[in-house]
Amino acid sequence: MIRELTREETTSIRREFNKWGIFKYLIDKVFVLRESEDNIKSIFLIPFNLKKLMFYPCSCYGGLYIGNIQKKKFIPSIPFFDIVAKHSNNFLYVIVDHNSEKLTLYGRDIFGSSILYASENIEENSLLLILNKSKELLGIGRARFHTTKIMQKGKVTINTLLDIGTYLRSENLLK
Repeated sequence: MIRELTREETTSIRREFNKWGIFKYLIDKVFVLRESEDNIKSIFLIPFNLKKLMFYPCSCYGGLYIGNIQKKKFIPSIPFFDIVAKHSNNFLYVIVDHNSEKLTLYGRDIFGSSILYASENIEENSLLLILNKSKELLGIGRARFHTTKIMQKGKVTINTLLDIGTYLRSENLLK
């Protein structure tokens, strides 16, 4: 079943967009919620001009999947963070070298020696985006150290929480 979001659900999502600095991206977008039989609430982002098409009886999917709502809390997905990487300047991130880029796509953690750039204001346990040299999203990580110590040689300084290779690895499980 596809439906519009309640006011509470919309507020939860807008807060997350605001937290990551992409609130203005939402101006001409509409959220729709697809509730599955096992009560999973998936959130999709669609352009405003396609809103009427989404609520036809034959519609089952549409838009960009940006996350789920679980227990009244919005849980962002990889496409959500991809929007953040492309449309915001207000987020913590690191840029990694080519070798670390490959390892990140397999879910491996990041060594300090492979970080080419780290944003200022990274604190211990900060959530951050992992980007390649072209500033394309590779994954989401959690910092183990403050910015001043994040480039330590020989130590894992960022734990990879979620990476874009997850989609590729999960496709093999479906076959």
